Amino acid sequence: RTVNLELEGIKTMLNLAEKWDYLKVNPMKRVKPLKVDDKKPFRFLTREECERFLAACPKNLYQVYFTFLSTGMRKAELEHLRWNDIDLRSQKILIRRKADWQPKTGEREIPMSDDLIELLESIRKKSKPAVDDHVFNILGNGKSHNMLRTELIKIGIKAEIEGLTKVHTLRHTFASHLVMA
Repeated sequence: RTVNLELEGIKTMLNLAEKWDYLKVNPMKRVKPLKVDDKKPFRFLTREECERFLAACPKNLYQVYFTFLSTGMRKAELEHLRWNDIDLRSQKILIRRKADWQPKTGEREIPMSDDLIELLESIRKKSKPAVDDHVFNILGNGKSHNMLRTELIKIGIKAEIEGLTKVHTLRHTFASHLVMA
C-alpha cells in the first residue's frame, strides 16, 4: 500500500509536468499499482463462543444479536427491519426496499427458526408495535451509528472471545454454521 501511494504521488507530479509542457510523455503512464492482498481470513464464532456471547449480552441487545446469529442479516437490513417485513405464518423475514433504504443485493426472504419466531412473538406481545414500526429501535436513536459494533466489542471482551471486532462476523458465523450443518 505504501509503495502504491508513493507511485500515485509520483504519477500525479509527472502528469502535471506533462500538462505544463515540462515532459512530452509521462513515463509513469504504464506503471500499474502493485496488487495488495491485505484481506484477513474471515472470522466466525464456534457454537460455544455463540453461547458465551449471547450469555454476556445485555438484555436490551440480546434480541438484536440473537437475530443476527439466527438469520445472517446484514447490519443495515436489521436496522431497517419493520414488523410488516415479518411473516410469522410462513415463518419468513422479507428483506425489501423501503422509501428511505434499499437492500444491498436486492429483495429476498429469510426463513426463521422456531427460537427466532418465539423471540419475535414475545417482543411483539410486550411492545404491541404498529405494523410499520421498526422491530429493533437501534436506528436513529441519537446514538452513534457504530453503537452495535461498540457493544459487540464490549460483549466479546466480557465473553472472552478474542478478535471479535465486526458485526459482520455474526453474518459469517451464521453462514459457516449453515454450511457445516
